[in-house]
Amino acid sequence: MLLRLLFVLPAFFFCAFESRAQAYEPGLLVTSQGDTLRGELENGFWVEPPAFIRFRPAAGSPSQLFQPRQLRAVSFTGGRYFRYEALPIDYAAQTQLDKLARVLASDIKIDTLLAEVLVEGTGSLYRVARSSVVHYVVSSPGRPMLSLSEHKYLRENDNGVWAIADGNNYKALLGNHFSKCPASKMARTAPFTAEALVAIVQAYNRECAPGQQTGRDFLSSAKPRRRVALLGGVLAGVRYNRIVSGTANYYNNKAECTDCQALPYLGLYADLFQPSRTSALYGELSFSTFGSLTPLLVYTDGNLVPNQRNVESRHVLGTARIGYRFFFPLPQERKWLLGVGYELNSALGQTVVTSTGPTGPRTREKLVYADPTYFPNLSLGWRSNRLTLNLDGQMYYDEGNVSRTEYLSNFIGSNVALRLGVAYQLGRNPDAAKASK
Repeated sequence: MLLRLLFVLPAFFFCAFESRAQAYEPGLLVTSQGDTLRGELENGFWVEPPAFIRFRPAAGSPSQLFQPRQLRAVSFTGGRYFRYEALPIDYAAQTQLDKLARVLASDIKIDTLLAEVLVEGTGSLYRVARSSVVHYVVSSPGRPMLSLSEHKYLRENDNGVWAIADGNNYKALLGNHFSKCPASKMARTAPFTAEALVAIVQAYNRECAPGQQTGRDFLSSAKPRRRVALLGGVLAGVRYNRIVSGTANYYNNKAECTDCQALPYLGLYADLFQPSRTSALYGELSFSTFGSLTPLLVYTDGNLVPNQRNVESRHVLGTARIGYRFFFPLPQERKWLLGVGYELNSALGQTVVTSTGPTGPRTREKLVYADPTYFPNLSLGWRSNRLTLNLDGQMYYDEGNVSRTEYLSNFIGSNVALRLGVAYQLGRNPDAAKASK
């Protein structure tokens, strides 16, 4: 539980009230039928190729959702430019240590996607990011498309130690691709960066391409202005607790329902949206009430054997949650969301309702309140602009199984809490704040 708290607290320390994730900017798109639509495009600040594009003809008008296959091109005014292309991508290329192969291999496949255009001309340069690997594709007349990728692998050295080796032979590939052009000489000393590759392709366009005309350079506008966006607001709803305690009666282990009712809750939440704005790190702090039946063992009249006293009370229950949400686009600014997370509960105050049994010095006290299992809570929601409707559930340990020796009981419990709530986003949109400047 303490480990969960260490993860929860930093999330709320950085919480700020920002508005919805949608950030529209002027731009245009070309459909697969060749129609050009001008208006506003939702900027997802993509790192990987966009999975969808949201377009509206004017501010305040209903939006349309386009899949990549329905498009030819997407362009932000003075910003990034994407084209729907069939490009060779080396899916064997890796840079993460735990995924490196012990042999240098390639697995080039043709993938059709919205690729970011860095240079558009007789010679063109595209960029595609997949996982942790950045791929560049060079196209020029009369030559097959050239696929260049970051590529690491493991190689055994003379001492029998496996070491990381660089398998990116981009210099040789570029030299061969532009063999009859001075651009090939630049490749001999060029680093594997977007700036260097743009310079090589532009040198080809100026000196060797038919027409010898420099292509359009989109490099300066290709970098996303921001990677993440923090936004949040207030939430409220109804929480139904079904908490049956096996420790409520210490001697005969009689299970009693200590809290089986629907109660209101209030709180704050925050979403830290990741690149592409289709997933977010989620944090929440909420408050509700919670009923407990506390068994106390007391000594009376000099007896050596303690008697039991049951105290029924109500508590203010503080709940901190942290998790991850996935968003699935719907038309007209709406989204489905699925979430998983963990929570930490704490009883913050107590009001005694009833007390039965003798009084005397306490020898044992067990505060019965929600203690979540290791299985995460699950949530399903629907978001429309600033408003979110959400249904979630959390399982808790069976208090009768105090030893918790059974492996399955650490993950599955019959005690549950279900919540139905609404959230409202507050503040300004961090994505749109810079877009308007």
